Order: sequence, then C-alpha cells, then structure tokens
Amino acid sequence: MHRLPSKKSILRIRAAALLIFIKYLFATATAAFLFWSAIKKDYGILVSGLIWLAITLMISLAQWLVSARTNCPLCFAPVMESKSCAMNHRAHKFMGSYRLRVALNVLCSGKFRCPYCGEPTILKVRDRR
Repeated sequence: MHRLPSKKSILRIRAAALLIFIKYLFATATAAFLFWSAIKKDYGILVSGLIWLAITLMISLAQWLVSARTNCPLCFAPVMESKSCAMNHRAHKFMGSYRLRVALNVLCSGKFRCPYCGEPTILKVRDRR
C-alpha cells in the first residue's frame, strides 16, 4: 500500500474529498429546489434555488482548484480530477462518478484506490529514512 509524501498532500486530498461530497449534496438540493419551484410556480422557491445554484457553483470552483493537486503517489495523476485518461479495470463508479467513489473512500476509510493506476494508497506520510 502506497503512502503520500507530506501532510499537505493528505490535507489536500481530504479537503478535495469533502468538497466533492458537499458539491454532490448541494447539486441534489439545487435540483430539488428548482424542480419544486417549477411545479409550485413559486417565485420565492425559485430565488432559493438560484441561491443554492450560486453556492454550488462556488463550491465547484473551490473543488476544482483544490483537486488539481491531489496526485496519486505512484502514477502522479490527479485522483480527484476528471481526466480523459484510461481508467484501470479495477476502478468502479459510485452513482456514475469515479471521483465520488474515491472521495467517499477517503472520508470513510482513510484510504483509496487510484482510478487510473489501480494501486491502493493509505492517507499516511511516507517514512523518510
């Protein structure tokens, strides 16, 4: 099992995982508000939905900025960023997203499997000898 080079990289991966999880929650809430406002034809619910949309877009921007530097220690591919590279045959989706599965693994178990190279990584600092 691979380890990460520094505490900053662990912090970046955890922050990106949390932002991805929050982004999916907020996107679901935004869709619910906008759908409900279309059914009820209520202007107040529409304004609330648009505020949720703006917050979701700000979280998406923050997630994109943080995720750009969340590299796998073996293949150096950003594991929390969507690239057009080929995925490993052991990579699985969760609700249609490879990133969401990696994020949930990071938040729940403290380890993840890189979707590009397929190697497991634990969120601990490498021992420097």
